[in-house]
Amino acid sequence: HQFAQALDHEKHVIDSAVKKGVNKLKETAAEVAKKVALRGAITKDETAKNLPNYPYMRTLVPKDHDFTKYKPLGGNRFIEYLEGESPYAMTDSLREQSDNLARSRRVHVVNAMKHVWKNYKEYAFGMDELHPISKKGTANWGGMGTTLVDALDTLWLMGMKDEFWEARDWVRDHLSHDKVGDVSGFETTIRSLGGLLSAYDLSGDKVFLEKADDLGAKLFKAY
Repeated sequence: HQFAQALDHEKHVIDSAVKKGVNKLKETAAEVAKKVALRGAITKDETAKNLPNYPYMRTLVPKDHDFTKYKPLGGNRFIEYLEGESPYAMTDSLREQSDNLARSRRVHVVNAMKHVWKNYKEYAFGMDELHPISKKGTANWGGMGTTLVDALDTLWLMGMKDEFWEARDWVRDHLSHDKVGDVSGFETTIRSLGGLLSAYDLSGDKVFLEKADDLGAKLFKAY
């Protein structure tokens, strides 16, 4: 009985803390929304010509940008979106700015993927995980090459086709679901099964479909 009372008390404390935190965020969001309104934000019924400047647009990122000097901008940003509404309307000019900014970032995103894939290939190719500090691979997700399979569609979409086909060869020659043991049904479905199916959808290579069919048949009993 005392344990149950203590448990109820702890639950009440946690619920109260969560409620206070949410209320605080809502209050902050309301304050930000008021400031945005004072800057000239308009409702959806008004004309776009009265819109304020979108406050979060950044300058284009040069190809030689040094990300080692990046400093986090901190929290409590974008708080005016908390309730699901935006005080800004998308205009053609804003869309063009946003697209140009995204394009200037693409090369850096691809370079980051090339960096991590290079290390995965060197230290843990075919393993479920790479531990970057110890530079060792582990089979913590059933030994199904989870990182490799999960990354297949990313490799394809980023234009890293040589790396994609090399990974395909590993799937064809080494991936097996016969002696895996217990796995997370959710993670295996979204990462392994989803990875194989998306790779098949993108490339049309039936190796992925055959492996997906084999894995799906084994997962079927979980549902």
